[in-house]
Amino acid sequence: MMTRVTLLGLIALACLTNACSFGMTARKYPPAQGPQGVTLSVETEQGRFSGELIEVRDAGIVLLVAKRLRLLPYSAILSSEVAQTSARYAISKKTAPKPDVREHLRLLSRFPQGLTPELTQQLLAANGQTELAGVNP
Repeated sequence: MMTRVTLLGLIALACLTNACSFGMTARKYPPAQGPQGVTLSVETEQGRFSGELIEVRDAGIVLLVAKRLRLLPYSAILSSEVAQTSARYAISKKTAPKPDVREHLRLLSRFPQGLTPELTQQLLAANGQTELAGVNP
């Protein structure tokens, strides 16, 4: 039989464990709630694009914008903003992001493992495309 002190101690410990939460949690971070990638807003000389981050490549990013898959090369990106993520992870000034930034963005994308050619073709077909659109609207 537990003594009152032991029981009260366990209850207090359980309350403290539930109350201790610091920073972002999966419950508060929408990309952690499902398979979608984060929303990325990108400014190029041709215009502004906002959509789901599908894949991060060595040469650029693939976004799903208004049901069109677009490959945006880093050399075309003037500035960007990643929803609910530090500005440290933005792509800007027409330059490829540093490796740690690229890796972080990769993990936030829908396909962090990358797209195989077969999967790319399936996604294109599902969106009524035969190839990735570029930066031109």
